[in-house]
Amino acid sequence: MSWAGLKPLALAAVLLAPISASAEDLTSPEALDAAKAETLRLAALGSGTDGVDATLSSDAAPAWWPWKTGELEKPPEVKPYQMPTLAGDGLDYHDRPAAIVQAPALDADAIFKAVLACYPERSKFDIDVDLRASIRSSEVLDLQDTTTGLGKSYVGIVASMPLYSGKELDREKEREYSRRKDTAKAVADFIAAIAGRNHAIRELALYRSLEARSAIRVKEGVTEASEQVGYLEKVANSQEKLIEEEARIMESRLLLSGMCDPRNAKQIGGWLKKISAVPKVDE
Repeated sequence: MSWAGLKPLALAAVLLAPISASAEDLTSPEALDAAKAETLRLAALGSGTDGVDATLSSDAAPAWWPWKTGELEKPPEVKPYQMPTLAGDGLDYHDRPAAIVQAPALDADAIFKAVLACYPERSKFDIDVDLRASIRSSEVLDLQDTTTGLGKSYVGIVASMPLYSGKELDREKEREYSRRKDTAKAVADFIAAIAGRNHAIRELALYRSLEARSAIRVKEGVTEASEQVGYLEKVANSQEKLIEEEARIMESRLLLSGMCDPRNAKQIGGWLKKISAVPKVDE
């Protein structure tokens, strides 16, 4: 009998085999493996492979089998995205944030007067008047007596002052007024910037703690990432505010010390730098 005649018989054997078996036997793993092996064997016979046992093997498969044998491919491990914090230092939100530090109590009037006093040029609001006193005395000798008699004494006070025209004096006073106004503004900015800097440090510490807590909540799926994004923006704004306040302190300090003569500038500048130093907070 030819291969063409064997094909219908093989197909009939495959179709009739499950009819005689029970439903439980057909659904068992052994029955499914046996049916699969028989299907492969008959298909191999039908393809004209002579003298070859075409049973299913884990080592070799027919050329037409679409899947490779061997170790099964597994999907890669899923790594969920974790949004980083602004600093990225792994801050523990259970840690106590840095407490606010009050700015030092500064006497603005005393700073203002000290800076004006060390200005290299004398004030034009007070006219420079130099007073010079002199005493002259003369005695008259009595020829008939060896003792002195009448005498004359003179006391003189001479005042000297620079000559200014009215317009020149007005210009000098205007310049000094402008300098005093700049000094007053620098003193006010200096004191306000110290308080603002200390406030920004406290604000930044609080927002960083909230940001670290929100990062854990987002990682665990408790809340959406928008919560952490909001705190990240607040941390960035607080950091920017801290930088601006510190820059204002530097500008005001250098401006005030720059108004003094070189001898006093170092002393005034060192004192201003000391009182405006970043406060140390106990961890």
